[in-house]
Amino acid sequence: MKKVKVLSILLISFLIIISSSVVFAKNADGQYKIGIMPFSTGNDWFNPFTAGGKWFLEAKGCEVLVQNAEWDSKKMNTILGVWAGDPEVDAVIVAPVGAEQVLPGIRTLEKAGKVVVLTNNEAGKCPEAIFSVSYDSQMGPAESAVKIVQMIIDKNGSPKGTIILGLGDVRNSEHILRAEAFRSVFKKYPDIQIHEFISDMDAGLAVTRCGQLLRTLPDVDAIVSVGMLEFMGMINALKRENMAVPKGQEGHIICVGIDSAPQIINPAIKEGIVDWAIDQPVLAYNAIAGYYLLKYLENGKDSLPQPGTIINPADLDVKTKVPVTGVDAVVPSDSWAPIEVIDKTEENGHIWLKTNYTIVDDTNVDDPSIWSNIIKGIKDWGF
Repeated sequence: MKKVKVLSILLISFLIIISSSVVFAKNADGQYKIGIMPFSTGNDWFNPFTAGGKWFLEAKGCEVLVQNAEWDSKKMNTILGVWAGDPEVDAVIVAPVGAEQVLPGIRTLEKAGKVVVLTNNEAGKCPEAIFSVSYDSQMGPAESAVKIVQMIIDKNGSPKGTIILGLGDVRNSEHILRAEAFRSVFKKYPDIQIHEFISDMDAGLAVTRCGQLLRTLPDVDAIVSVGMLEFMGMINALKRENMAVPKGQEGHIICVGIDSAPQIINPAIKEGIVDWAIDQPVLAYNAIAGYYLLKYLENGKDSLPQPGTIINPADLDVKTKVPVTGVDAVVPSDSWAPIEVIDKTEENGHIWLKTNYTIVDDTNVDDPSIWSNIIKGIKDWGF
């Protein structure tokens, strides 16, 4: 009886050790096979977002898969299901378009033994993911909203005015959080009117809907966007309505949005039409995800950073030479730093690696380390 009890204890201990030390198999070439799943490919945000991780992982000897979900959560779930069925796929980095709408695909991956990491945005409560990487979608917008209100006070003598807020895609958690952050400040002032429109991450639709508001509202003091494509559309709406007046001149409409871009946004910053952009470390998100994902695949959960940790550039090396002929750059820049590791287990089911952000305005828009300047010379992204 005593021998049986000892054997039982040994067996349980062995199972605990095995369950906490999952080993992931490399493919026949000695590589990990990792998928990167963006909302879409083919635009000036998700191409560098995807490539930053692909370049890093390939430099580390990984095989990288990339697919285009075309902004469609159903298609993303289908692709994730296919990857779940591929015995050689070890892990997938997902930017979940539609947030919770992609949980079926994520759960299929997890059930198939694939490691899941989220970047750019959350997928609701998702304990299937081991961590997420993104900037704080509320801090930058809230701080910018305070500055916008002060600019309105300086112009009108009191916090009284009209703001157009472009909401982007209301399916996605990051756009929802950004909009809430802007509103939370603007709504403190009863004489500030907010007029909102939805454009579903469609720059053309943003031109039309923002333009309608610019034409029909008697006076507009500011236009604000929660996403890059909406931002582009709103800038073009100002131009189409002959309301794109440079800052410092009579009739200037305050113009602020999320992310810089080589087309439309950066030129408008230089022209003074755009006051500033709240810029994410686009090339860094998936490189950082890849760095800690490889640590996890090699050494397990204990290799992940603990909540409360502050991560600086000296703490991890995610830099990679851009493997594109004619582009002499090492990416990402250190604009992601510092990272704060936050326990979001109760809300999102995992830890969050919260990156920093950059304000891009006319003082630094030509900085060669800004991601939107680095990508100007890239035509072929390799996916």
